[in-house]
Amino acid sequence: MSLKIRSYRKQDEKEWVNCHMLVDLEATAGQLLKEKPKYDGKSVELVAIIEDRIVGFLDIEMENAEHRVCYKRTKGNGMLWDVGVLKEFRRRRVGSKLLKEGIRRAKKHGLQRLEAWTVEEEAKAFYEKLGFGRFYDYHHVRCEKREKLKEFDRDSLHVISLYAHVMPEADLDEVIKKYEPKQVLTCSGYEISV
Repeated sequence: MSLKIRSYRKQDEKEWVNCHMLVDLEATAGQLLKEKPKYDGKSVELVAIIEDRIVGFLDIEMENAEHRVCYKRTKGNGMLWDVGVLKEFRRRRVGSKLLKEGIRRAKKHGLQRLEAWTVEEEAKAFYEKLGFGRFYDYHHVRCEKREKLKEFDRDSLHVISLYAHVMPEADLDEVIKKYEPKQVLTCSGYEISV
């Protein structure tokens, strides 16, 4: 297995989207994208290539204004928006090599602290293994019971499905009791100083 990590190129977009879709199909809360996200600030966007095939990806955006993309107000913040590896190439250090190279390149843009958020248990273990510390938890809830969502209707807009964040100061048990969500996920924030 010959692994090459290189910068993302515009001509990679179709293959990047396909790779992202396959990774997200395995995820608890995946989001199927039709195009690769673009970033306002400086960014590091990498792909992992094996046998001329994109098998992984990583995107880090540098914060160009304090508290614009990161939770903590710190100089040199960067957000790890996306990292993923196709299932058949996991446990071969592809993800950790992507992350190490992403951090190396982001440091050239002033990265001092990298922040990442996830609901995925496998990703939480990945971050912890690589030295990230957990600093915050909140919950994602997905509600689909129309009768429980009528209070959100406004101006002829009828809410039939709701995906929401429940912050730590809220009573999660009360939210569950009142809205009977179909899904409740713990989202954890991780950070590492570089």
